[in-house]
Amino acid sequence: MDIVLSTTNTAAVKSKKKKRGRFTGLYFVLPLLLFVSVFTFFGIFYNIYIGFFEWSGIGSKVFIGLDNYVNLFHDPNFYQALWNTVYFLVITIPLSMALGLLLATLLNGVWAADGLFKSIFFLPHVIAVVTVGTTFAGIYEPNFGLLNTMLRFAGLESWTHSWLSEPATALNAIAAVYIFANTGFYMLIYYTSLLNIDQEIFEAAKIDGAGVLRQFRHIIFPMLIGTHITLLILGIIHALKVFDLIWIMTEGGPGGETELISTFLFRESLLKYKTGYSGAVSVVLLLIAFGYTAFQLRIYNKVRR
Repeated sequence: MDIVLSTTNTAAVKSKKKKRGRFTGLYFVLPLLLFVSVFTFFGIFYNIYIGFFEWSGIGSKVFIGLDNYVNLFHDPNFYQALWNTVYFLVITIPLSMALGLLLATLLNGVWAADGLFKSIFFLPHVIAVVTVGTTFAGIYEPNFGLLNTMLRFAGLESWTHSWLSEPATALNAIAAVYIFANTGFYMLIYYTSLLNIDQEIFEAAKIDGAGVLRQFRHIIFPMLIGTHITLLILGIIHALKVFDLIWIMTEGGPGGETELISTFLFRESLLKYKTGYSGAVSVVLLLIAFGYTAFQLRIYNKVRR
C-alpha cells in the first residue's frame, strides 16, 4: 500500500511540475506578447476604428459609417495602385524565387569558396534600401546613367530610355532593382533547405544515370515544395509592404504608373491628410494579405498530406 501511495504521489508531483513548466515558457514570452499586442494589434484595431470616420489626423472626428469604403471602391487611383501591386508581385516574386533556387543549386555543388559566393550574392539584401534605390536611380538616369551609356557604347541607341520617366518602363525598372536586392535572401533559404536533403539520394540518382536537369526536376524541385510555399507567402507579404524603394526612385510617378498600395496609403494619409480614408485602405490591404495567407496555408496543408 505504501509503495502504491508513493508512486501516486510521485506521479502527481511530476504532473504538477509539467504544468508549471508550461506556464514557465509563457512567462518568458509574455513581454514579447505584450509588445506585439500594444504595437501591432492595437494599430490594427485602431485603423479599423478610424476607417469609419472622416478625419484629417488633427482635430475632431466625424462619423461617416462605411462612406470611406464606398469612396475607396469608386476611386480609380486605388484600382490603379491595386493593379500595379498585383503586377509587381507577379513579376518580382517568381523571378526572385527562380533565380534564388538556381543560385542555391549551383552553390550546392561548389565546395571551394562557397562562403564567399554566398556572401557576395546575399550582400545586396543587407545593403540599405536607400543606398540601393539611389544607386540604381543614378544608373537609370537617361543622359549620363550607366545603363544608357553602355547601350550607346554598344551601338544600341534605340534601346535607350528614360527608364524611370516613361510609363512603359518605370515599374519594370523598379521590379528589376527589387529582384536584384532580394534574390540573395531566397538563395540562402533554398541553400539551407538543400543541405537538409539526404545526399545519398543524389548519389543514387547519379548511379542510375540521372543528369543535373533530371535531378533538379525529379529530386530538388519536388522535395523543396514546402520551401517554395513558405517563400511565396513571405515574399508576397513583404512585397505588399514595399514602400521605400518606390518612393526613393519615383515617388509613385510618372502619372501613378509606379504607385503601389503602400505608396497610395502614404499619400492619402500624410500628404493629403485623409487619415480616416487611409485607415480604410490599410484595412483592405490587411484583408488582402490575410486572405492570401490563409489560402496559401490551406494549399500547403493539402500538399503535406
